[in-house]
Amino acid sequence: MKRNVFGALIVAGGLALWTSVAGLADFTPATAKAAIATCAATVVLTDPATLTGEAATEAKDLNAETTIGLAEITAEANSSIDELAAENADEDGEKDARAVSAQLTAIVDEACQSIANLTAEYTAAIAELKAESTQPEAKQTDVEKQDVEKQDVEQQDTEKPEVRSTEREGND
Repeated sequence: MKRNVFGALIVAGGLALWTSVAGLADFTPATAKAAIATCAATVVLTDPATLTGEAATEAKDLNAETTIGLAEITAEANSSIDELAAENADEDGEKDARAVSAQLTAIVDEACQSIANLTAEYTAAIAELKAESTQPEAKQTDVEKQDVEKQDVEQQDTEKPEVRSTEREGND
């Protein structure tokens, strides 16, 4: 099994374990936010310096996009947690602690699953970049030169001048 795929499986397995354990936890808004931060911290970005040329540039861009994606997922989940906490505080009687914890658990599970999906996409894209950067480039120029030389030879064969006799017929 390749190293990247193995690493991705470990990360995905860890996130799956985390979300299953999170389902057993009693969350408060603070612990729910901490759980989401822990999920986000499991994402390890590849150093673009390990790649060369265009692959390094694409990896840098991919790292930026992934970082933005993590920030968006975390911000959205934290916003949902804050809304839930505000609803709970606004109501005359507090919601049942189990109901709030269940809703917080759902938010954490969804955020961690989104992070796991983002990580899987990132890992696949980096693996593709690494594979592309290690493949030698095809030498198109040699093939093109050979084709041009063949065309020149073919043209020379077909462009033979017509030879006419200089003798006149009918002078007997």
